[in-house]
Amino acid sequence: MFHKEQYKYLTVRNPNSPTLKAQIKLNKDGKPIIPVINNIQAPSYKAAKRLNKILQQRLNLGNQYTVVNSVTLAQDLMKLNINNKHRLITMDIKDLYVNIPITETVDITTTIITA
Repeated sequence: MFHKEQYKYLTVRNPNSPTLKAQIKLNKDGKPIIPVINNIQAPSYKAAKRLNKILQQRLNLGNQYTVVNSVTLAQDLMKLNINNKHRLITMDIKDLYVNIPITETVDITTTIITA
């Protein structure tokens, strides 16, 4: 059950439907359009944000490859010792989450959180 403060925090005042905008990938063949959804005013936004915080605390999935912001990335890149034999590559992961079994994922997460 939620405390009064939690209920107040999780309630979105004046909720709206998520907005959909299109971003054109100019660097890709055929210039595909990538949907960008703004959920900030959606009724579930604060609850999802809170759940994400709980999962991060409980699951403890550290990731050394996560970039905090562009300034930190630039600083880290400046520290690299790069020579002519190095190559820069980028990877674009397409449809990464379509094969994740939702029911199993929820069950495993629930087990970990309640442990």
